[in-house]
Amino acid sequence: MRTVLKRSAACAAILTTFSLVTTLHASGAEFYVSPDGRDDGRGTEKAPFRSLERARDAVRALNGGMSEDIVVWLRDGVYRLEQPFRLASEDSGMNGHQVVYKAYAGEKPVLSGGIRVTSWRQGERGLWTAAVDLADCRQLFVDGRRAVRARGDCPEGVERFGAMEFIDADAGHVFPQGTGDMARWRNHGDIELGYYNSWSHMICKVESITADEQGRAVYHMQRPWFFLASMKEGVQAQSPAYIENAFELLDEPGEWYFDRPAKTLYYMPREGQDMAGAEVIVPRLETLLRIEGAVGNPAHDIRFEGVAFAEATWLRPNRSGHADVQANFICDDTNLFPRGGTLVNVQNEHRKSPANVVLHGAVGCSFERCSFARLGGAGIDIERGSQENVVNGCEFHDISGSAVQVGDVTRDDHHPDDPRLVVKDNRITNNFIHDIGVEFQDSIGVFAGYTEGTVIAHNEIRDLPYSGISVGWGWGEPDAGGGGYPTPYKYEKGTPCANNRIENNHIHHVMQARNDGGGVYTLSNQPGTVIRGNHIHDNGPGGPGGIYLDEGSGFIEITGNAVYRVATPMNYNNRVQNRTETCNEHDNFFGIEPGAEGFPVEVADGAGPETAYREAITP
Repeated sequence: MRTVLKRSAACAAILTTFSLVTTLHASGAEFYVSPDGRDDGRGTEKAPFRSLERARDAVRALNGGMSEDIVVWLRDGVYRLEQPFRLASEDSGMNGHQVVYKAYAGEKPVLSGGIRVTSWRQGERGLWTAAVDLADCRQLFVDGRRAVRARGDCPEGVERFGAMEFIDADAGHVFPQGTGDMARWRNHGDIELGYYNSWSHMICKVESITADEQGRAVYHMQRPWFFLASMKEGVQAQSPAYIENAFELLDEPGEWYFDRPAKTLYYMPREGQDMAGAEVIVPRLETLLRIEGAVGNPAHDIRFEGVAFAEATWLRPNRSGHADVQANFICDDTNLFPRGGTLVNVQNEHRKSPANVVLHGAVGCSFERCSFARLGGAGIDIERGSQENVVNGCEFHDISGSAVQVGDVTRDDHHPDDPRLVVKDNRITNNFIHDIGVEFQDSIGVFAGYTEGTVIAHNEIRDLPYSGISVGWGWGEPDAGGGGYPTPYKYEKGTPCANNRIENNHIHHVMQARNDGGGVYTLSNQPGTVIRGNHIHDNGPGGPGGIYLDEGSGFIEITGNAVYRVATPMNYNNRVQNRTETCNEHDNFFGIEPGAEGFPVEVADGAGPETAYREAITP
């Protein structure tokens, strides 16, 4: 009898699905999702689904026979994801139509990877505590505002000890007299030291802290990460600037600490904060959305419109620190080679910091008027095999890393075995990017690696610690014939980096913390690339700050740009391989300020988001 009943239930489910499909074909192929819905509902406006996965599965039952777009309407509220929302090739739009995940009119759905922390208890020293059942965390948001991990400045007189040239040697720092009490701090292995050096921002993990006979704290650093941060040519980690993630440093309103072994969160409220009613969010997921296809079978024709992506994390720095190279890329111990009696990092095999929204093997997908905020990685990543995707009219802010990353920097990217792996013809347009690089100061507004035909246009980029836009990689090494840096390989064929367009962007008040970058920054050969009509100003104190063609930059046209109030409006740094003569710089407006004779008003007016987006996304 039980078997019969089970079969009857299965038949009923099939009939329900068939009925739903036929109804939707007749009614315009719409589904509705709400945080208050039910996954056993019909996905209608009055009986919405609860989860995005349930809506996705319903779309799969229809998209093979699409005669128009399928729209999944997301109602207002926070969708607290328990796992990343994944879309694959079978979730694509078909027959020339799209699958659209769209905010309901006048509403703002938020896809969140965080959990809410409740049951706070008041303790000593103005601290509040709460139990959090997580293995680790790196960010905390209280009432929508990023809290500060407990930290303090390093004292003057910190010295290094140990053999930096050996990957496994004991090495670290000796702090001045009177710091020996640090040896009694809790959870030494969770403490981090931060380093600033030119364009880089490095973070190294502590192994242990001991006290010597002179009452000095001796910081023994975790390997190999301290070695990697100490051997990067030109930007070696030297004296630490700050100490972070130590309970004993929790002494300022707005600071927090997570005691990982005890799974206890500590927070010192800001003035006026009521912890009984505060919304406290700990990001848990590292990925909110992943759209992924395969070579020859991409995920395609999927659009997100009016959706907010928020509260995600990136935990690798908690485990191994952050041996930064540039642009928030990191090196690791798998890409080292001997040179001059020591190990150095392979110049072009660095590891990318991941994004919280990822497109991999995606074609013709788009994000329209979405927002990306309160994120612990980068905002969005358009990576290997992704082509003809669009990010348009979106806002990016309060992000630990970069806002937008297009392409990658490894061998699979600069010399792919299959041309279908090339990241090409993607468009980053009309976006407002500000206050990113909050945690990793070498982050970029828009980064493009070995990409072809990337269009970065009509964006406003401001209030960044480092460069606004960065295109290219490799310092000339993967280009045909190589460059001036000794590496273990040479290539006869050039890279896919070509025909990129950086035009009509408004870039200002960047380079606020780091040096050796610009409003627009390039590396390596880029035949057919154009930097045109950009309005770049008030960048610094870090320099050069304007348009910066760094090592190996070649075959680039620079025209019609207005650049002023920066250290150097146009900077070439082709010391190792001089390709300056291959570039075409003409008809620019360098050093002419508004109100002065010859200032190009038409360039300034034409830069930044176009009219339809300007008022909607910029304050």
